Amino acid sequence: MPVPVVVLADLDDRARAALGNRAEGLRDDATAAVLPVLERIRRDGDAAVLEFLRDVDGVELTDDRLIVDEATIAAAAASVPADLVGAMAHTVRNLERYHRAQLIEEFAIEVEPGVTVGERFPAVRAAGCYVPFGTAIYPSSALMLTTPARVAGVERIVLASGVDPSTGEIPAAVLAAAALGGATEIWRLSGTAAVAAWAYGTETLRPVDVIAGPGGPYVAAAKDLVRHRVGVDFEAGPSEVFVLALDDFDPDLAAADLISEAEHGDTSCGLVVTTDPERAAQVAERLDERLAALPAERRDAVLIQAAEGRSAIVLVPDNEAAIAFCEHVAPEHVIVHATDPDAVARQLRCAGTVCIGAYTPSPAGSYVAGTNHVLPTGGAARHSAGLSVEHFTRRQSFERITREGLERLRPSIEAWATHEGLPGHLAAIDARLRPV
Repeated sequence: MPVPVVVLADLDDRARAALGNRAEGLRDDATAAVLPVLERIRRDGDAAVLEFLRDVDGVELTDDRLIVDEATIAAAAASVPADLVGAMAHTVRNLERYHRAQLIEEFAIEVEPGVTVGERFPAVRAAGCYVPFGTAIYPSSALMLTTPARVAGVERIVLASGVDPSTGEIPAAVLAAAALGGATEIWRLSGTAAVAAWAYGTETLRPVDVIAGPGGPYVAAAKDLVRHRVGVDFEAGPSEVFVLALDDFDPDLAAADLISEAEHGDTSCGLVVTTDPERAAQVAERLDERLAALPAERRDAVLIQAAEGRSAIVLVPDNEAAIAFCEHVAPEHVIVHATDPDAVARQLRCAGTVCIGAYTPSPAGSYVAGTNHVLPTGGAARHSAGLSVEHFTRRQSFERITREGLERLRPSIEAWATHEGLPGHLAAIDARLRPV
């Protein structure tokens, strides 16, 4: 049985903590590895970027090829199969509808006569959008990142992704999706180097105001280390799925749902959580069959997760315990199989996204339903939400006060200024209230 059935109550603290979480120690190791890379690029600019590409990615570039030219983008777009072009257009259409509904330009309220306060939400000037490149390519992520940035009104949208060493180019589908989503620049640059260039800039590559996008432990560590220079979204990756298999569920669907996210890589993880021992065994059987049908690298990824105690079929005593465990893990994706899935979903606060019901698999949202598949992982769903236009705008408060309104506020301002020993504060008020 490659993916084990475990009883949650029988696990010790260490084994329980491993469920649904990435391998321990990855982040600490990543931080130690990326820190000198960031420093070299901050200090040496293009030369350090080209060195990173040569030594880490096995790609020889010159500084004049770091930014993809328009002719290359156009040729890539023309080479994409028609069915994929149609799927991209479908995704962009639904993404735009979803993200436009999130837009708030301004709100204002008169808190008392003559005193109006509110907020505006201007877009940042420049955003960096990172699309991972490794054992798989993710043109869908290019759309998920660039579309909300464009909808938000970002003027300069800079997408970066790794180069295929065999071609010396970003995959054509990624270039096509980036252009369709609204990228104004595309960089041939991966991982830590992209984050560093966005944060510090080089002779060729201009910095941005905000960085967004999924990635492994090295990208996550790099984003954390540059927060003092540039805004970052949240921890996004590797993938996680928590299948809440309650009541009368189909074991085959639960098995398919675990694989759908766990196949992203061996640092991802998947859980099926249920109260039914008999159906848990059936899920395990269906997982064996479905894993056998996968390509070797996808199958091996899930097997490594299971061997390291991060992916499993978990038995809990009742539905309340299943929901409580889900809230504790705070996973990226929760897929709800239940007699009343909406009732269960309303109890879930700590999840990146909730897929409600048997006909709502996570790939539907990941590809085309309209929600954004860049989601918080590693427990960040306790405090962060998926990518939205909010990540590409900033909250800017404002106040607008009339003379009469300022006169109403003056007594309280005087009390505060006197108590805090700041006479200049009160003087700024009284200078405006001199007799006219």
